[in-house]
Amino acid sequence: MLYLSQEEILDLGIGLGEVITLIEKGLYEHGKGRVENPPKPGIHSRSDAFIHAMPAYFEGLGIGGLKWVSGYPSNRARGLPQILGVMIVNDMETGVPLAVMDCRWITAVRTAAVTAVTAKFCARDDSEILGVVGCGVQGRMNLLALKETVPGLSRVKVFDINRAAMERYRDDLSEKAGVDIEICGSVREVARGSDILLTATQRLEEPLVRDEWFEPGCLGFGIEASRAWYGDAILGADKFITDSWDQTVHYTEQGAFPDGLPELHAELGEVVSGSKPGRENPRERILAINIGLALEDVILANRIYEIASEGSGYQKLTLMERDF
Repeated sequence: MLYLSQEEILDLGIGLGEVITLIEKGLYEHGKGRVENPPKPGIHSRSDAFIHAMPAYFEGLGIGGLKWVSGYPSNRARGLPQILGVMIVNDMETGVPLAVMDCRWITAVRTAAVTAVTAKFCARDDSEILGVVGCGVQGRMNLLALKETVPGLSRVKVFDINRAAMERYRDDLSEKAGVDIEICGSVREVARGSDILLTATQRLEEPLVRDEWFEPGCLGFGIEASRAWYGDAILGADKFITDSWDQTVHYTEQGAFPDGLPELHAELGEVVSGSKPGRENPRERILAINIGLALEDVILANRIYEIASEGSGYQKLTLMERDF
């Protein structure tokens, strides 16, 4: 069984464009009903934390596996990453584990890639201004991914409760993303005038984005599963899109969507596969709250395994050497 650390995965040099293409392919298969992707079960040792099991199987592609991932915001105080876990890639003919690998980069980049795919189908063609609330890993990764599918983005307005985080965001990404980055003093200031508005926060005591700030024509993203958006903004959107309705419903049991679920326009895979439309007019307010599907992790992990299998020097782990 192949073992890959985070650093070994990064050294493979898989580009963001390739990741987005893979994720779009996976979502297309999901939209065609050719993916087995059950709602993720989890355990919760802390009120603000989770450990989730995320399996998926692509019938048409013959690939499958599992992500076992934890999210512990309090880890920062311990000098540990918030997101930790492993991916397992299995042989779909025998069930044999083929590889185990770190899942942090996979989780970060696939989440941003789903945003980019959504924007490809749901952002206005003339979108230029991106508003970002939360300047952490997802706030960063989503900007870079969005530039791949919305190349006209030229200005980014950001807000974070940590002033230093906003300054690092501006200093690190202005040149890299080729955009002007403006530090704002409030969520309202970020939201006003943004063509795309993205919240990438943690569990919150109260929401941040009010309905009157969600302007006509805007494409909204809630990376944290609805918690940063007030209920009237969610329920008042012209179209609500998610990558999995079953998983979205399941999340209501964990405190998401406290004001009720909006009417579903489409799952993202249905939009990608063409069975339902994305944006149909320039004034629609479209809100996408993509929960995060195992299929997105598995198709990327399988590609990582394929590339690494062609190389050498990686550690092999043995599950058994003889029968018992």
